[in-house]
Amino acid sequence: MTDTGQAAPGNPFGNLVYTFGHRNPQGLAWDDTGRLWATEHGRSGIQSGLDEVNIIEAGKNYGWPTIQGDQTREGMVGPAANSGPAKTWAPAGAAITGGSLFFGGLRGEAVYEAILDGGRVAEVKEHYKGQYGRIREVITGPDGRLYITTSNRDGRGNPAADDDRIVSIKYN
Repeated sequence: MTDTGQAAPGNPFGNLVYTFGHRNPQGLAWDDTGRLWATEHGRSGIQSGLDEVNIIEAGKNYGWPTIQGDQTREGMVGPAANSGPAKTWAPAGAAITGGSLFFGGLRGEAVYEAILDGGRVAEVKEHYKGQYGRIREVITGPDGRLYITTSNRDGRGNPAADDDRIVSIKYN
């Protein structure tokens, strides 16, 4: 929406709904070409997994709960990447820098790097696995470094004596 509360330019619905078919979007980040990328939780519970990285486009249906993972259906958009059925990222906040989308992993307890190649994800790498616990947010600082926040004292993590915290990390 605009800063005055109106529908965003280019919104085909003409209201505040821009896209639909999402389960639980978490992180949003714009790349330098103007694409909006989002991280989103997949299914929950014991059979978790199928977390997603999506490119958000006006008027699109992202399929939840009809399609998940690599499934397809006419009129629905699949993710640019997903964690697969056996693994969960439980993605959180996201930032784009250096041609990659970085996002926090809550259940995955890692910083994930989705290497972007135009409008697709070429590869997803895992960094700092288990080192900081649940990663809630990732941002790019004015110094070009990534900053992460942890979320270990929310009743779901295993807090260390110095949690929760903000950590500056080097990404390349």
